[in-house]
Amino acid sequence: MNRLASFIIIAFGAFGLARADELPATLDKPYLGCWLAFADSRDFEFVIGGDGDAELFFIKNRKRLSVGGCTLKIYYVLEEKVKGKGGEMRWISRKMSQDGFEDFGKETAEPPLRKPIGFTATYTGGVKVRITKVFTKDGMEISTEVIDKGESKGELRAGVKILVGDLFRQIDDADLEKRDTESKLEDTEISVRAVGARRTARVKFEDYDVVLTEEFPKGVRAFALESDRYGDHEFQITTANPEFGIIEFLQRKKIIHGFYVNWYPDPEKAGEQDARLLFKVK
Repeated sequence: MNRLASFIIIAFGAFGLARADELPATLDKPYLGCWLAFADSRDFEFVIGGDGDAELFFIKNRKRLSVGGCTLKIYYVLEEKVKGKGGEMRWISRKMSQDGFEDFGKETAEPPLRKPIGFTATYTGGVKVRITKVFTKDGMEISTEVIDKGESKGELRAGVKILVGDLFRQIDDADLEKRDTESKLEDTEISVRAVGARRTARVKFEDYDVVLTEEFPKGVRAFALESDRYGDHEFQITTANPEFGIIEFLQRKKIIHGFYVNWYPDPEKAGEQDARLLFKVK
């Protein structure tokens, strides 16, 4: 099968060879054990495993980049607002049930671009979330909506968590003072449009002490990252309507060693046309 042709693979026979929740690291056997796989670009490939973990691979010279943190891990997440021990309200994560995906059988083997691909994920407590994807030649659109609250009594929000991996795992704190370190980092840069800002802000990985959660505490409307570690690709994340949800950061280490980019649509507007996350690879 031509990997540059658009395709969806629903692995009816693969589960006798591999567990459904095993997402092959190298995919040498094309998409073995995956529930859904997509490729229609010379720039990226995208797969979803049976446990809901998804991965985006950048392509350079027709080869998939798969080592050194240069892939993007994409998770479909659900959080519930609960009261903490001190009386404060906080969001806690619910786990997706193993093999919790439904409705894949309704899809065709080779769907056209721009066709919505929907499936349902089940989380602990019986909560069900409808996840819808639309693939394009240069990216995809994602929307999430809670369709069944199950046993949950609190407020729920379903969204997307993207792990920007450790692109520079070979650089430790001692290396940051070395002369050649800056040259290794200079081709990696973030661009963001913060909530309430009129201009785009830029963050270079050379400024490795930057903490995104502190720089953009209210979140952002648009985010882009360009790096030679991605084969000189850039990926961009924006919201279809800035009023329907914001993009937030979760950073626990130095920026050069990875962080999360999280998006949750406004729960009251989830399911509406503009409640979408737009993902583009250049």
